[in-house]
Amino acid sequence: MKKLALLLGALSLVSSVAYAKEVVPAVEEVVVVEEAAPVAAAPMLRVTNVGQYIEIDNYSRHTGDGGAGTDNLDIGNVMLGHNVGLAYGDDWTFNLMARKGWNTDTDDGIHSEGHRIDIDAWRSFDNFSVGARWRQEAGMDRYLGRVKYNYGMFSGWVDAGYQFENKNDSKGNNDLIYSEGMPVAVTYGPVTVGYYYEYKDWNGTGSDNGEQTDELTHQVRLMAPLYTGEKLSLSGEYRYQFAQDKEFENKNGAKVAWQENNRHIAILNANYALTDNLSVYGYYQYEWNKYEVQDGTRADRDLGDDYYGEFAIGWNYAF
Repeated sequence: MKKLALLLGALSLVSSVAYAKEVVPAVEEVVVVEEAAPVAAAPMLRVTNVGQYIEIDNYSRHTGDGGAGTDNLDIGNVMLGHNVGLAYGDDWTFNLMARKGWNTDTDDGIHSEGHRIDIDAWRSFDNFSVGARWRQEAGMDRYLGRVKYNYGMFSGWVDAGYQFENKNDSKGNNDLIYSEGMPVAVTYGPVTVGYYYEYKDWNGTGSDNGEQTDELTHQVRLMAPLYTGEKLSLSGEYRYQFAQDKEFENKNGAKVAWQENNRHIAILNANYALTDNLSVYGYYQYEWNKYEVQDGTRADRDLGDDYYGEFAIGWNYAF
């Protein structure tokens, strides 16, 4: 009997332990896995777009010096240009433009004439950008600081810097302070109206024989889209140069006669998207130059009206 009692007691103990294990749940160990913080990719310099264009400039006469002289080129100055756009990260953009020109005439043939290189850099912020430009031509180097902004319906841009003339001499080729810009533009609906200026201040004049020292021109500009389709878009621009002022240096105090140009400028722009990345574009610009003599005598006459035409066509591939 004692053995039976001991056996039953042992079985009861084993049953109690087994029941306790079923009733009381086992506590599982929780393993915490720590994830590594993501590492931001380093900014990379990448190509954003490439393109080429052909531009043709044609004068009815050379107007650079107030309309004097005659242009005998029946075609004009033909230029081939190349563009490359770059970006670094999300805030920096760069552009390189290089072009070469040839004077072209059906009788006189083709002759090399002029080149230009532009290197631009921009740093973008929320509503404005700051940048710089280096422009190099055979006769000059121009260094500009740049700024542009866009706040709602208001926008604008200004370039200002110094131009080094590579042919400095006693008259007409002096270094100068240069600035241009559209400091204020207002957009209402699809139409934008802005005020534009261009300023030149020659430095280190070498003589007092009627040399120009300052020039300031003023324009009002009107820009608007004309047509927007699935692939084709057209826009137009009208510019009116309503005022121009020139200052001259003369040792005897006599006034120097000069021609004020109150020009009208019309521009038609077109862009056609061949694919999502590739597009072709072009524009035509026509200027009516109207001259009025200033600070002259009765012997000085207004120059006859003339024109300037500019046509360009090109392609652009965006990556």
